[in-house]
Amino acid sequence: MSSDSLGRFCVRFVGNTSPDGHTTYIIKVTNPEGVSWNIQKRYREIRELHDELRLRHGDNLPSFPGKRLWGNQDPAFIAARQEALQQYLMGVLQLERDVRTPALQAFLGGPAQTGERNQARQYQQILDGMHSKLLNLALPPAPLDETETAQRLKKYGDGMRISVLSQPVDPVILRDLGLDSEPVRLCPSNAEHFEALKAPPSASSINDSKLLSNMLDGLTQVIHPPTPIADPDKMIVPFPHVDLPGDK
Repeated sequence: MSSDSLGRFCVRFVGNTSPDGHTTYIIKVTNPEGVSWNIQKRYREIRELHDELRLRHGDNLPSFPGKRLWGNQDPAFIAARQEALQQYLMGVLQLERDVRTPALQAFLGGPAQTGERNQARQYQQILDGMHSKLLNLALPPAPLDETETAQRLKKYGDGMRISVLSQPVDPVILRDLGLDSEPVRLCPSNAEHFEALKAPPSASSINDSKLLSNMLDGLTQVIHPPTPIADPDKMIVPFPHVDLPGDK
């Protein structure tokens, strides 16, 4: 970079390529801080930039290289056009040293950020974007006042009564939870049985106990009778003697 280009943008054509039959110029751009990067532009794109700059600078722009319909892939013509396009862009940057036109800013681009610098920038963008959407986890949670605590306990108790207490489960377990000061409500299918178990024994239940005791005594006598049903010795039949050839 020459001494007269210090403090402003500078461009230099470093090569060209024609992969699809259209010439693409490789341009090295250097900003006022001395940071450089490469851009790739075709003749058409540089012509579109020229048309945008004419709206701002008019006839003050340097002359733009003309278009050629035939023989534009000739190496000598490409080299001459590349030199002319470089002189044009250098003249534009001489005219607009601080690069104010948006079209020129977009044309020149900027250095690509890589590595840790790019990761740090993306991380900061995520933090800035989510700052207003998430809680600040770095701060301790604010204490709840008595009113809010009571409201949350009531809401939790209502949810438990709807989803848990309505199910047929052991009421002793539910009472041990101590969700609130209200008595535990049982489901309709178990409420009647529970009340019946809490009632004192009636005369009919006493008779039922006596009947059950008599049935158990009778069952014990059948299983273990005082007199054996049959003599075990009489139930064994001796095997008849069989004469074998070796006995003689």
